[in-house]
Amino acid sequence: MALEQATVASAVISVADLDRSVDFYRDVFECEVSLREGEAALMLAPGGFQLYLIEKGSRAQHPSGGIGVQYLMWAIDSPAGLAGLEQSLHARDRHTHAHTRGGVRFVESQDPDGIRLVIAQPSPDERPRSMLDLLLYL
Repeated sequence: MALEQATVASAVISVADLDRSVDFYRDVFECEVSLREGEAALMLAPGGFQLYLIEKGSRAQHPSGGIGVQYLMWAIDSPAGLAGLEQSLHARDRHTHAHTRGGVRFVESQDPDGIRLVIAQPSPDERPRSMLDLLLYL
């Protein structure tokens, strides 16, 4: 009996201010609010990936470099799409920067809570990865 394959469908992100994070993911990544209850929102990214945003308040911490998920990586197929995301992120965060490795262009930035974001172009579907970017280890 063959097993069905599971796919990654969702991510849960703890945020300090739910409204601010909903606005950010809607404006930058075109996510839509699917559900909103109390201090939580379910946002759908284009393509169907789900982001659960859970408000924890400004006292919550997000330690970097520990065990567990560190950040989300996004992908986009067109150079123009990546340039648009880079401009949008740069307008919100002066620490946005870009680099290329192995024929893949990466834009790095952060969300309103300082959670690291990486966007790659082309997507892994269009160009399978042949090497790991060293900045993933930072």
